[in-house]
Amino acid sequence: MVVCEFPECTTFGAVIRFALELEKGAAGVYEDLAKESKAASAAETFKAMAEAHRKRGDLLEHTRQQKLNEMILEPIQDIKKQDYLIDTNVPAGVDAKAGAAFAAKIEETSARFYSDSSKVAKSLLHEAARVMERMAKENLANKAKLATL
Repeated sequence: MVVCEFPECTTFGAVIRFALELEKGAAGVYEDLAKESKAASAAETFKAMAEAHRKRGDLLEHTRQQKLNEMILEPIQDIKKQDYLIDTNVPAGVDAKAGAAFAAKIEETSARFYSDSSKVAKSLLHEAARVMERMAKENLANKAKLATL
């Protein structure tokens, strides 16, 4: 289980930190799922998803460092952390189907977070909104992929 520290989303910088924790948590869940012996048939898919979430974290970090300096302290009021918290405690002994269902909940919550965040970001910076919209679409695609396991 990976431990995440989800900040309150009171500034745009905190929204980005929350997103980084979300990606770290998702990657950790997929890594744990890939290690479950009963889920061995989906291990490669879970490993690929873990790597994809690590890369998404890198993209967020790059976006924060290169593009968002002027808006990091912009106040945010419409994003409530409790609406987007994820469970990173993978149930022991899950099979591929149960693991996929567990991970799909994370993808769904992440998609909602990124979709809602992109709406807030549009008023602040188009580049950030574009990144968040892309992340939401990727989460929904991941959820669809998990449904096939």
